[in-house]
Amino acid sequence: MELQDTKTITLRKPITVGEQTVTEITLREPTAEEIGRAQDKATNNTFATINLVAIVGGVSRAVAGKLSQRDFMEAANYLALFTEDSPQTGEALLPI
Repeated sequence: MELQDTKTITLRKPITVGEQTVTEITLREPTAEEIGRAQDKATNNTFATINLVAIVGGVSRAVAGKLSQRDFMEAANYLALFTEDSPQTGEALLPI
């Protein structure tokens, strides 16, 4: 299974923050610096992943934090493919 350069997640429920409504998020491979920024000051892995979704998905942290659990896990599983602790290609980190 070949690793996708990007992954577009169509949100199960649109997220509105202020006047912005988001219906999908497109993720891409993060850079090393982006991974570091996402982990900086994050108190746990969940918050680091929320930060990373916001950074590489081009959305606000508020939007990333409001993802449904299933959408969040889909994003987390994709981004985990680029970390040193990622599962082997084709395996999910967590069930979607």
